[in-house]
This record gives sequence, structure tokens and C-alpha cells, in this order.
Amino acid sequence: MARPALRPDEIESFRARLCETAMQMFADAGYEAVTMRALAEKLGCSHALPYRYFADKQEIFAAVCALGFERFADALERAAAGVADPEARLRVLGDAYFRFALREPHAYRIMFELREPDRKANAQYRVKEIRSWQALLAAVELAVQAGVLAGEPDLVAHQFWAGLHGLVSLHLAGKLGLGRSAREVLEPLMDTLLGGNRNPRKARRRR
Repeated sequence: MARPALRPDEIESFRARLCETAMQMFADAGYEAVTMRALAEKLGCSHALPYRYFADKQEIFAAVCALGFERFADALERAAAGVADPEARLRVLGDAYFRFALREPHAYRIMFELREPDRKANAQYRVKEIRSWQALLAAVELAVQAGVLAGEPDLVAHQFWAGLHGLVSLHLAGKLGLGRSAREVLEPLMDTLLGGNRNPRKARRRR
């Protein structure tokens, strides 16, 4: 007897549950340790069922990474919406970056700390990754155009990203145990990133 076709909402519901479960497993155990069989057992379903939705583990991992970057981009874009002042926008984005990592540590870990999916084979993952990057890059470009910051926008945006990622990674790894919390360090870090890239002419006018 043929298996009845799943309704679209049933497909989406199970895919969502599978991705959420896989996200936690990848973050906790790493890519290599997660198997399709272990994922099915965690979901409480047959070992064959996940293959009705994804071809293999690599495809699941790419979908999970794409989901993480989509949520990340949503958070950054929501935070920046309506903030016209270039410096204020960068500070808001820094805070939104930090809060996302604290709210969704599993997503953050698989996005930035595990092996990267094959970009050529997973176009949707790459699209969502670029979208999240564009939120920060566009804010830096705006600050450079407004004369607040100086320098090549892509390079300056990478400096902001590297600084924020370093702080978040130390926090998530539990390594900030020397008397300062990540929240205490965040604002001075943004001050340093902004100050180090500030347009000299703008800085002189502010004195």
C-alpha cells in the first residue's frame, strides 16, 4: 500500500523540527559526531524518515546554517531599521549582534565555529550568509559616506566583525572569567572600533 502524501504544512512542520534538533546536536557534538541515525533517534522517528526530507547530513547541515544566518540577518536588520544616525546604527548593530549570539548560541556556533557547507552546492545558504553580512557592511558604508568613518568600507566592516566575533566567542566558551563580563566589554569595544576608524577631519571638528 502506497504511503499517503504529506500535506505541505506537515512537511514544513517536520523540516522545522528536524532542523531545530539538528542545530542543537551539531552545536553540542560537532559535525562529525552527528549521524542520520542519531538524529532520527533524537526525533523519535524511523531511521529512514529524515531521508524523505533531506538527501544526507551535509544537506541538513547546510539548511541549518542557512536558518541560522536568516535569523541573524533578521535580527540585525530589525535593529538597524529606522536608525538614521550612522554611528548610532553601528552601535545598535553591535548590540544586536551580541544579543543574537546570547539568545541563539547553538545557531551562532554552527554558523561561525563549525565547518562551512559547500557554497556551490548550497546556494540558499550562501545567499543568507551574504544577507547577514550586508547589514553590517551597509552600516559601515553609510558611516564612511557621511564622513564619520574613514577607510575602505569592506576592510572596516571586517574589523567590526572580527572584534564582535572575538568577544562573543570568548563569552560562549566561558573564557571571560578574569573579572569582566562580555556586556561590560561591549561598549568600550565599540568605542575602540569607532575611534580607530574615525575620519580625522570629523574628529578634529568634534574637539
